[in-house]
Amino acid sequence: MKVEDALADAMAAHVADVQAAPTLGGAVRRGHRAHVIRFRTAGAALVTAAVAVAAPLALNTAGPPPSRPAATAGQDRVVVASVTVPDVVGMDVAAAVKVLSEAGLVVDDPETATAEGDVREQRPAAGTQVAEGERVMLTVEPPRTSLPQDLGDLGDGRTFGGVHLGYLPEGLQWSRWSGKNGFGEKSYTTSYAPGGDEKDGYGVQVVVFEGDAAKAVERRLGTFPRTEVNGEKAYLAHVTEGGTVTRDKDEGATLTIGWFLRDGLAVEVYVSPFYAGQVDAEAEIRKVAEGIKPAG
Repeated sequence: MKVEDALADAMAAHVADVQAAPTLGGAVRRGHRAHVIRFRTAGAALVTAAVAVAAPLALNTAGPPPSRPAATAGQDRVVVASVTVPDVVGMDVAAAVKVLSEAGLVVDDPETATAEGDVREQRPAAGTQVAEGERVMLTVEPPRTSLPQDLGDLGDGRTFGGVHLGYLPEGLQWSRWSGKNGFGEKSYTTSYAPGGDEKDGYGVQVVVFEGDAAKAVERRLGTFPRTEVNGEKAYLAHVTEGGTVTRDKDEGATLTIGWFLRDGLAVEVYVSPFYAGQVDAEAEIRKVAEGIKPAG
């Protein structure tokens, strides 16, 4: 086999599996999501380079090809350049893109232009030797400043909206955000995550409903599966994003408990599907509910 044929075959095999990055979706709760970005060396550039080298040999029919430095370590063998994957974890995504580009990797994901935040994970890992053109996948965590702070600094986050939480599952801390009127006028909410970091999702969320907002809880008391919280009528169910009850825990439904603390003041507690897989969700949601009392 001629050297030019071997080179062309190797280049063709090298770019055969190059394809556009798939559209990556899946929102993390209420707009808080991680972006996935893919990098690769452009296949078109590789093909062009191969043609530029091979064409003079194919067209020179008058005599032997001109001498040039050997491109292989052995007869008719093609050496594919390797790249050491840079360490970009912890970098701002823009800086990470620059580092990867300088290493010979080209960004081709359309979401990259608008992505913001820091790189949380990369695959392959930093230091890995890969063939030039290997894809590198980055998971980018959006900046925390994108989360609302409607209720200000809540300290440990256990007292807000006229209630106090006496119990949280071990390891959960306030996620340092809060919302107001998102569940109706005079509604208040915040959440708690492992270590206070929602990079993988929240653990427990609490919503307080006051006045007219509490009518939503009153309606659900009449239709959702019944239980009790501290002797008060309540409901406990897996609820879909559409607000319907489901028996299938695998549909991404959220375990929800709701009840009235007093007239005009209702509470719902949620355990996320992510966290429910790590604990006895029903036991923990009951403990959280039973520990909630009016503040003051």
